Amino acid sequence: MKHAVNSEIRAIDGAADGAGHDPAQTAAAAGRRRLLGGLAGIAAFALLAFSAAVPARQAAPVAGVDYQVLPKPVRAAQGAGIEVVQVFSYACGACAKFDPAMSAWRAKLPRDVRFQYVPAAFGGAFDAAAKAYYAATELGVADKTHAGIYRAVHVEQTLTGDSPEQVGEAYARLGVDRARFDRAYRSDKTAERLRWARSYAIAAGVESTPTVLVAGKYRVAPKQGAPAEALLATVDYLIGIERRAHAKR
Repeated sequence: MKHAVNSEIRAIDGAADGAGHDPAQTAAAAGRRRLLGGLAGIAAFALLAFSAAVPARQAAPVAGVDYQVLPKPVRAAQGAGIEVVQVFSYACGACAKFDPAMSAWRAKLPRDVRFQYVPAAFGGAFDAAAKAYYAATELGVADKTHAGIYRAVHVEQTLTGDSPEQVGEAYARLGVDRARFDRAYRSDKTAERLRWARSYAIAAGVESTPTVLVAGKYRVAPKQGAPAEALLATVDYLIGIERRAHAKR
């Protein structure tokens, strides 16, 4: 991960909390800036929208153009099958736009592919979102609440800050026991997972969200103006490469 990512995020966080803050802003607006402002810190890298149109069939994806080959493999977990990881953040508008296509893709996941979400932990709002996901994972409700948290942030705007209280209320509205969520959010296990997520993203060279890693070898990020389906087509292509390589062993 480039040092500019975290340095710009720190600068934004500092600006939000320091001099120059407009006193006329409401607390909710300030909280929303903190929740979504972290995304601005990687604006040079993150793609904030997908095109609605699906392009015609194109040539095979090209390394260095449509995807990057990691200099050293980085696996999120050990296990059989081809690993696919999406690095995401609930604070990320592009991730919210990408989620329906990813959900549809996951619903048709082949048996030889295993999928895992890894929340981005770039600092600031990213860490609050990552902690929330891992708390939900600990409680076994991550899949149930995943789309709902995106809606709360980007559609309903009922989650407008990143404090533990606001996050806990958002999960409570989705049917999660508030006390249990609060304990999981503050647990040592969640803190440990957050540290791991940060180290994983750094090792994999993740600079934006959403980013998809295939087999711990390939990194795929959205291209300007391209639809979500284009990214997933590249993921399918890389899965095919790995599948053929496994068949030859």
